[in-house]
Amino acid sequence: MTAYYVRVDNGRHVKPLKTLLEKEGVFNHKLKITKLGPSNYAIPVLLDDNKTGEVESFKRFLIKVFPDIKVCIEKSEEVNGHEKTIGTSLAVAMRGLFTSLGVGDEVLVSQLLVDLPRRYSIYPPLLLLPVNTLDSEVWNKFLANLSLPQRNQIFRLILEFYSTNTNALTHLAINKPIPESDNVIRSPTQLTTLYGDFNNFWCHVVQNGIYQTWMPTYTMFSRGNIKEKARILTSYEDIDHNHDVVDMYAGIGYFTLSYLKRGARRLYCWEINPYSVEGLSRGVTKNNFGNVYIVKKNEKVDLKQVNGARCVIFVESNEYCLERFRELKLQATSSVRFDLSISHVNLGLLPTSKPSWPYSCQLLDLYGAETTWIHVHENIGILDLDNFLQNASAKLQGLSEEKRVEPIWLEKVKTFAPDVYHVVGDFKLVSL
Repeated sequence: MTAYYVRVDNGRHVKPLKTLLEKEGVFNHKLKITKLGPSNYAIPVLLDDNKTGEVESFKRFLIKVFPDIKVCIEKSEEVNGHEKTIGTSLAVAMRGLFTSLGVGDEVLVSQLLVDLPRRYSIYPPLLLLPVNTLDSEVWNKFLANLSLPQRNQIFRLILEFYSTNTNALTHLAINKPIPESDNVIRSPTQLTTLYGDFNNFWCHVVQNGIYQTWMPTYTMFSRGNIKEKARILTSYEDIDHNHDVVDMYAGIGYFTLSYLKRGARRLYCWEINPYSVEGLSRGVTKNNFGNVYIVKKNEKVDLKQVNGARCVIFVESNEYCLERFRELKLQATSSVRFDLSISHVNLGLLPTSKPSWPYSCQLLDLYGAETTWIHVHENIGILDLDNFLQNASAKLQGLSEEKRVEPIWLEKVKTFAPDVYHVVGDFKLVSL
């Protein structure tokens, strides 16, 4: 089967060309737009080899519509469901580098090129490759036989290929699963660093207009949570300057920052990973969300500093949350008030947040607004989805003495594993 592409040499032309192709019904949705270089793209189109002159006619049409854009039409054969690289792609550039390194075994070169990264994540200035990329037996043996300068040449070429004029990538790593056992702080201990100095290295991303930053060697990051972050910004009730939010598992601010952007008066956060705490603090500051007050384990909390902060972070287990709020309440005087009205409690821990359910309910019994919400994150098997809201609601009701618990909504955030979903259950708690 023949696949055709419209090749352009400026990224600014990709969107208007794609819009035109979709309007004309010739954009090939089965294939992806391919980046061939820093400013070179190939857009897949539907053209019929059997219709005489169709390719040339289509080319003339493009030149007429976009006379100022240099375009050309190329084709590549699809082999085993994967497109061959075309033009000046990463594979072509890599083949040239292999030649300069004296790699003359064409079979080996072909095996190496097949395993070049097709998927990736960019967290400036980090290029993060998915698990198993450049990690096959062929690649491991090949890299082991190269000198460090030669390996660095390969890694720099990959970084340069995915860099742009405004976004230079300097660090390269391969993602690996987060160990579940003996890893209570959810640290990415198996991350494989390939290129760059990762000591005190911070990367970042902007999602929904919110800047987030973290140290990839010490803190996990999940791109897939963007859907739930967006829902916080648009869907939940009672997130305003009159109410406070408690985030029991704050991390680098996956959800904390969204609550702050939405307009919550104050965020009370619990997080035990000190590197995540630093990332959260930097994120609050970078987004101009207000002052941060960090309280370390066994350190006395100061009500005056709490009142002067928009984000209060306790670097300790969230099991101490009731004790901390009682401590603040005891410090309240006629001149130094402790004004607390919790409207939302976020329980964003996977695979389960059940250990924090009891004191979350007690917290809302004591300090909750008239109507409050608990947002429960869980990993749920597909067979248990239909019953999750009712079952969880019954358990939460048994933990609350002052509120009526109503199951409202089940949000499927993403698939976590085959037949397992990361879900968020929304539960409304209304005063009896």
